[in-house]
Amino acid sequence: MLNRFFGQKPQEDSKKHQGAAQEKAGVPPEQEQPQRFNFLNRTRQLFRRMSNTVEETDLITENLWDELEESLLTADVGPHTSMWLIERLRQRAEEEHMRTGAQFQRVLREELAKLLGESSSLRFDKKSPLTVILVIGVNGSGKTTSIAKLAYRLKNEGHKVMLAAADTFRAAAIDQLKEWGNRVDVPVISQHPNADPGAVVFDALQAATTRGSDVLIIDTAGRLHTKFNLMEEL
Repeated sequence: MLNRFFGQKPQEDSKKHQGAAQEKAGVPPEQEQPQRFNFLNRTRQLFRRMSNTVEETDLITENLWDELEESLLTADVGPHTSMWLIERLRQRAEEEHMRTGAQFQRVLREELAKLLGESSSLRFDKKSPLTVILVIGVNGSGKTTSIAKLAYRLKNEGHKVMLAAADTFRAAAIDQLKEWGNRVDVPVISQHPNADPGAVVFDALQAATTRGSDVLIIDTAGRLHTKFNLMEEL
């Protein structure tokens, strides 16, 4: 309790004493193992949260629908998809006369599997030596994170991927894309903040061609469709 009051966790305190004892004994401290990067963690957490919600009830009530809606929205599933899924589940619950949580859980899994669809490889035009993917969207919509996920998948499918940090308006965006590039082991072409995005794309196209990359994914600054000048820039 006192450790928490002074802003220090008990585990951290014990690790410090353990490290000091190891130094005295001449034993090298144990190196921290990097955590395995997994893009599916958030999806698994969503499924686990919804399963727990269903398992904790014996009967299908309005409270169950409210808790399910909350779980979907807090997991950033999106209001449109969340409402569609709940309406679909309500329809099946009525058609199949579901009464128990176990019955509901089975249907929930089936509908989620249909919603996600089967995994399939992305296909590009084989006649073109380089496929360019320009990612655009409003601020905070998850463009950079989606780029990392896409690059990770394409790399695992055997593609030689390169990223371009053309969001030069926000300085942190360049560092963010570089960090994702390091995590998924994909090169990132960038310039200094406030540089010309067109120049970044030009350099990236040249680098991708020279290095034999077959997919170039370009990150851009967030913009609304009402911003005429920014839309014209694309």
